[in-house]
Amino acid sequence: MRTFRSGKSNHLATTLTLVVMAIAGTPGCQIPRPSRLWQPKNQSSDWVDHSPADGRDDPAQFAADQASSIATVSHQETSVQRSPPTADEFDQLAAWHLSLDEAIQLALSGSSVIRDHGGRVLAYPDMVRTTLDPALLRSDPNLGIDASLSAFDSQIQSGFVWNGDGNSVNSAFSTGQFGVFSQPETLANLGIGRILHSGTEVSVGAIGGYDQTLAGGLYAAYGAEVRHPLMRGSGREINDIAGPMAKPGLYRGVRIAQIDHQQARLEVELAVSELVRDVSVVYWELFFAYQNLAAKKAAYENARQAWQLEKQRVDEMVSPPDAEALARQQFFSAEAAVRNAICGTAAGQTGVYNVELKLRTLMALPACDDRLIQPIGPPLRAPLRFNWQESDSLAQGNRIEVRKQQAVINKRILEIKAAKNFQRPQLDFIGQYRRLADDPTNDTELFGSALQGWQVGVDYSRPVMNRRENAAVRHAQLQLQRERAIAAEQRRQISAQLRTTFIDLDRAYGTMHSMQQSRDASLIRLTAQSQRHAEGEVPVEDVLEAQIRATKAETESQRSLVDYNLAFIKVHHARGTLLQAMGVGFSEPTIDECRFSLNSASVFSQRENLDNNVTGTRIASPSATQKSSTLR
Repeated sequence: MRTFRSGKSNHLATTLTLVVMAIAGTPGCQIPRPSRLWQPKNQSSDWVDHSPADGRDDPAQFAADQASSIATVSHQETSVQRSPPTADEFDQLAAWHLSLDEAIQLALSGSSVIRDHGGRVLAYPDMVRTTLDPALLRSDPNLGIDASLSAFDSQIQSGFVWNGDGNSVNSAFSTGQFGVFSQPETLANLGIGRILHSGTEVSVGAIGGYDQTLAGGLYAAYGAEVRHPLMRGSGREINDIAGPMAKPGLYRGVRIAQIDHQQARLEVELAVSELVRDVSVVYWELFFAYQNLAAKKAAYENARQAWQLEKQRVDEMVSPPDAEALARQQFFSAEAAVRNAICGTAAGQTGVYNVELKLRTLMALPACDDRLIQPIGPPLRAPLRFNWQESDSLAQGNRIEVRKQQAVINKRILEIKAAKNFQRPQLDFIGQYRRLADDPTNDTELFGSALQGWQVGVDYSRPVMNRRENAAVRHAQLQLQRERAIAAEQRRQISAQLRTTFIDLDRAYGTMHSMQQSRDASLIRLTAQSQRHAEGEVPVEDVLEAQIRATKAETESQRSLVDYNLAFIKVHHARGTLLQAMGVGFSEPTIDECRFSLNSASVFSQRENLDNNVTGTRIASPSATQKSSTLR
């Protein structure tokens, strides 16, 4: 029977054996050396900031940085397309160190389509928002602002008719469009008219032609007509709301069209806000993916060393064979965990490759090239607090959903005014004047009296029951009541969302602080157990368990750090101040597009972001003992 001796008495032999194994290798089960793929670049959990240290507060430098980011994406688009990388090719890809500001700028300038990482552009292309949407609505020939204004444009009517044979039975002169004379004989006519914003219709016209029977030859006449509404359709306000061609329930005035255009712009702004939020979230998820990979690489290296030492002890008959098998099992599990951390899994989707692809999709970059995006941080670690009253007030006024709903309410109020106007009778003042041009050859009194004279009067009409008009008013009032009820419910929901984000921000900071302490404790435990195992005082099971705990604590610590930054983003999104916090606003206006761009540095790019006021939020310096600071 073999006797398993203490490793302490054979420390020298163990050291010599390790040297021999390193030179010649060990027979039997070979311990693999760490490949370049698995080699941990940094055992420390602290993130290395590769971003430039200067220029964030200089507008000129900031503009130069944004121009550099555009040049970067141009290089990225011209890079050679390659097949998707494998896990073994991870270290062969060049690292593209990218800040969050640069990622947002590239996402905003990538294309006219405002993207999301859910693939909606494939499944529901009609629901995708683009920067062209406001211009599309404005140029709509039926619903746009220009279409509403066209009702007040001047209209020209002209024509020429040749009567080849015979005379017309009806020789009376009737009024055509805009008061232009109409005569079923050989004639030419020309008239111009328009509807004023007050509802008044004004028109002038002239005719000339040849009529042997009535005129005795050539003739010419001119005239003008005015029709002004005194009740229904009277006034600039009602015509700007409903339009001169409106009907009960169908109002397409310029003010209605302007509200629709405003809503289209708010839809684009909402989509941009969601894009900025998605880019920020995926950016920090990619940050965590790299941290998770670093933790898995460290666990892989620790498992390799433990297996190597245990294999040597089995060869020396100091440990039983099943101890080596246990260490070998943990080594290969750690190797699989590294591969999963690089490529991701179908369940977790936390691999560097798949999260980086999400960020590429949001930034409108090629799916595959010779570089790999690597966030440079740094994440926020300071304790943050927001003033509740101020935040709730900002959310009630700044949230795009509230602004959209308020636009709908304003539209319903205007529709009630238009509907009530249709309840009034149609009472129009009419004035008309006609005059025959001087013609010494014409002595036909009938013809002259038909084309010469003036009229003044009123025209009155209204439905007896007014049922349609009354229904239109009731319908508009019910719609306004509905929209106000929805607005009240939105305010309650926004307050609830804001409260949730406040609680989550406090929880995330406390969890981050606790998990950092847990990570430090697990590293102390792992170091002690590894030393005891090297000296033969404890079995390998204790070391492997300490490795598992340390890896878990490191991953959870990095996860809590990312969750804290995501909670900060969610608070700003709930407050309606995300675009301001990220420095995003309207870019230079164009004819056809409603563009957004990064106009200033975000809170995450401030080089001294731990002691600045950013978008009404004071960020205190990090301290292990300081819990919070009063923030606005």
